[in-house]
Amino acid sequence: MNIVFMGSADFGLPVLEKLLQSEHSISGIVSTPEKEKGRGLKPALSPVVQFSKLRGLGPILTPEQLNTPEFVSALITLNADIFIVVAFRILPKSVFTLPALGTVNIHASLLPQYRGPAPIQRAIAAGESQTGITIFRIDEGIDTGTIILQKNVAIGESETTPQLYKRLSLLGAESIMEAVSVLQRGDAVLTKQDASKASRAPKLLKAEGNIDWNLPARSIFNSVRAFKPFPGSFSFLQGRRIGIEWAIPIESGITAAPGTIFGIGENGIDVHCGTGGLRITDVKPEGKNTMSAMAFAAGRNIAIGCTFAGK
Repeated sequence: MNIVFMGSADFGLPVLEKLLQSEHSISGIVSTPEKEKGRGLKPALSPVVQFSKLRGLGPILTPEQLNTPEFVSALITLNADIFIVVAFRILPKSVFTLPALGTVNIHASLLPQYRGPAPIQRAIAAGESQTGITIFRIDEGIDTGTIILQKNVAIGESETTPQLYKRLSLLGAESIMEAVSVLQRGDAVLTKQDASKASRAPKLLKAEGNIDWNLPARSIFNSVRAFKPFPGSFSFLQGRRIGIEWAIPIESGITAAPGTIFGIGENGIDVHCGTGGLRITDVKPEGKNTMSAMAFAAGRNIAIGCTFAGK
């Protein structure tokens, strides 16, 4: 089959690898335009465009807008049987209805749970024990289309977003190849989503990284692992912002205001939370490199009774 791939993030690169190893033909790539990145604000290509140029894939289309007659006409000339979308923009109906077999998307959750741009982070932050991959046909809603197939995976108790992201990207690549096969054979069983069971996974905001010490220690721990690498987890101590690079929930056994340090030792800094305690093991002081919490405490004269600023 002729396939047009649409995506920008590295989450979709395993899909391109799988397609290159298959009998299918990649007839075109659609990605995002160059964006200014870094301190120097230098133009940077998306990971998908970089990969496609390296592997000689094309033509590569990077439209500013997706609903122009020029872009639609360019897609029509690619003569695709199906569009595969991975971590891309919202497509207009004039685009996703073009291929005979429709447009399919890989979503990193078990839809209808966690619809939106941050399903991996939101699932970890919520303390979910499992998630998965959903392959579905795109319609006019956001992650609302009919489901072609789903694959479940367990979330490790200490698994972080980058770790789960990598696992799901590989699972997504395997799953999309299976979905393309059933669509090509014409024996796909499409399942309508139950909207009553839907939940949202909105975009992450920088402010969410500010730890609320009134929450249970387990909830804060889930946020620490979910918000890697963005927006990161942080708090304020002695008037300075401190990045919390890693921490684990522990028993506190004390009565104190949330955010109060009740233990300092070689294993870390113990902080009282709304329920239980959080042992901070690694920190990143503002403008400094990551260091052990013990080294940080020694260098800053941190003592028991000091309090992290509340959210």
